[in-house]
Amino acid sequence: MRRSGNFIHIEALWSALAVMSLAILFLPACQPVPVSVKKGRSSFNIGNCVWVIDRPCPDSDIRFYLFTRSNPDDRQYIHIDESWEQSNLSTSYFNPSHPVKVIIHGYNADMFLTPLINMKGEYLARANYNLFYVDWSDLAHGPCYPSAVHNTRHVGKCIGQLVQRIIDAGTDNIHLVGFSLGAQVTNYVSTTVRPFRLKRITGLDPAMPLFITAAADDKLDPSDAEFVDVIHTNALVQGKIERCGHVDFYVNGGILQPGCWSSGQNPMACSHHRAPDYYAESIRSLTGFWGWSCQSYVYYLLGFCPQNNLQVVAGEDCPSGTEGMFLITTNPASPFAIGRWAGFSLPQKKDSVLHKHGLNRDPFISDIDQWGKLDSSFNNVDHFPTAYSQDPNQDNDEWPYFNHIGTNELTKEHIRTILEQDKSRLGGDRLPPATSTLATTIATLAPPSDNDIDDAFYLQDLRRRLQQKEASVMQRYTMPMFNAH
Repeated sequence: MRRSGNFIHIEALWSALAVMSLAILFLPACQPVPVSVKKGRSSFNIGNCVWVIDRPCPDSDIRFYLFTRSNPDDRQYIHIDESWEQSNLSTSYFNPSHPVKVIIHGYNADMFLTPLINMKGEYLARANYNLFYVDWSDLAHGPCYPSAVHNTRHVGKCIGQLVQRIIDAGTDNIHLVGFSLGAQVTNYVSTTVRPFRLKRITGLDPAMPLFITAAADDKLDPSDAEFVDVIHTNALVQGKIERCGHVDFYVNGGILQPGCWSSGQNPMACSHHRAPDYYAESIRSLTGFWGWSCQSYVYYLLGFCPQNNLQVVAGEDCPSGTEGMFLITTNPASPFAIGRWAGFSLPQKKDSVLHKHGLNRDPFISDIDQWGKLDSSFNNVDHFPTAYSQDPNQDNDEWPYFNHIGTNELTKEHIRTILEQDKSRLGGDRLPPATSTLATTIATLAPPSDNDIDDAFYLQDLRRRLQQKEASVMQRYTMPMFNAH
């Protein structure tokens, strides 16, 4: 009986094969399609969401594109495989003598996210770079956040293969820049290329959902590179509140960003995307995103982190080896950078409820929260303009802002830049007479020469002008109308 059953089974199998052969013979002519057979299940779908289970790299859903000064506008597709010979780096615009930047987008985005593409223009205007853009949008589209998080490990593995080929070319000057979920991907790149240690990773508001309790090898942390710097702009919502790097910068409190409540836009999404906005501006900013030191976020909330002189610049020029937590304030619109804190802080508005009754703030609250972090308007868009505003046209004041240098730290180069800015703005060869608000001891100044700049007169005059400008701005924003409700 068993033999008869086997015979029937074999006969059925042969019949099925015959039917399949006939079907293939009668199929219409078409181009051959490559077929790859992978062991196990490569992925499965739940609705539109792709869950990668067992895929090798390279993966057609994870693509690499290269921009350089030789092809600043036309991206070049880079094929990366298991060996240098199977990859096309050697026939691309890639130059191993130039620094490498690998830029990784996050959830529900792609490589063309505006601030990420802005980085391309800023970098290539600054110097020669190999800019590799990773596009893994097919594995990270909405509304599939859980599957996108699941896929980060596989994406990191494939980017790790790119890093290995770059190392094969003879360079280790590799800097990963990841935004949101892309910042968490950098962790898996790091674990893939071990024992090689990446030079630098920059995390731009690393994603928080599903990473709160993740282990060290499943989230961005200081062990992932020789230097890890992180910018927080939407903590507790889309980004992480906890420190993730050797140095963490919390911009405008790190939760909500000024200027993100206008035009009906989503303030959370706007705040989250400010991280790459700030970073893109930092690449060539003369002003710089300078943060002052703070012991912890709890100290910040309790008002124990006043502005101080222990300052570090964030972004592209953040010094390698910097450690700690730093706080940054910005303008509500581009250009965002304000520069160094130079010895004074802007006044805070009085508490509206107490002010209605002619009272000042509660003394206890004032002691523990002198910076207003516990006010209902904390981190709201209602910010004062700053003495460091980069807009030279406020009140028709033709003033070349360079306050971030500090009035006692002007150098010959800074003075030359200030005077040349005056000249270029006015379109002439001579500077205008001083206004009544910014009186100077001379009516006009000739274009600077090397000998002129060495003259102590120019140094003293410019310092005086800077000090007068700071005083005038402070006077404007301490007027009674700014404390009215």
